[in-house]
Amino acid sequence: MRITDRMIVNHSLSYLQRGRQRLGEAQTRVVTGRRLQRSSDNPADVERAMTLASELRMVEKQNSNLQTTRDWLSGTDVAVSNLNDTLITARSLALRAKNDTFSENERSAMSKQIGEMLNSAMSIANTQQGGSYLFSGQQVKTQPFSIQGGTIVYQGDNANINHIVELGQTMTINITGVQGNNLGVFGALNALQALQEGLAANDLTSIDEFMDRTDGVMDDLFSAQSALGVRMQRIDATSERFDERETDLKQLYSELVDADMAEVIAEMNAESTAYEMSLATTARIMPRSLLDFLR
Repeated sequence: MRITDRMIVNHSLSYLQRGRQRLGEAQTRVVTGRRLQRSSDNPADVERAMTLASELRMVEKQNSNLQTTRDWLSGTDVAVSNLNDTLITARSLALRAKNDTFSENERSAMSKQIGEMLNSAMSIANTQQGGSYLFSGQQVKTQPFSIQGGTIVYQGDNANINHIVELGQTMTINITGVQGNNLGVFGALNALQALQEGLAANDLTSIDEFMDRTDGVMDDLFSAQSALGVRMQRIDATSERFDERETDLKQLYSELVDADMAEVIAEMNAESTAYEMSLATTARIMPRSLLDFLR
């Protein structure tokens, strides 16, 4: 078969085009740091990478949900702890006010102090986490406590908020404002208000009533804190497992998709050298320049 100039030109152009394509692909791998650029590179590896990426997104989403749950539990625990501290301080003041050496004026002044503590407790009871009220039950956008006509009113519900902590498993994350045998948070607020009014009226029996009521209320709050602690431990353990899984998935994905930079740079240099040699060789063997031929 006679080899014509056109055949030589076509073969040379085809060879150069393939070389340029290989060089371009090598340069892309260097720039992106990725071994796999498209599905045709290695269909099996690309499919595996897509599966890993999907699972990784699920794990990252689950980790985000766990952090949201952890933040809610932690915020509730802090609020309950602060409310407990308020009651402890109020009980200490109440015992002082019961002393016979305390005058009516002193009890009246202490009543105002208890009133400030009630205001603080109301703020604690209306704590929000991420724009949602902690103690409103499922009515998270409704402020749980307010004072209407001198009476403390609970405006939430007694429903649980359940979060998925892992596949097929849920956890109750909230403490409602009326949870417990002595109504918990609601009971604490009512007890403080009753003590304030009793001291203002110089009614010593209100002190004994306050001590009795807060015994039960604090039992409720301590029980709530204990439950919160157990739940946070479970969340921490679950989160640790998911963190480990996320790390493993990222490693597997990187090994499959990411390029060995030293290797791809060497490959790019080799392709560049080969392409330059092809250009030089083509220029030598062509009887005339491609430009002249095409003219």
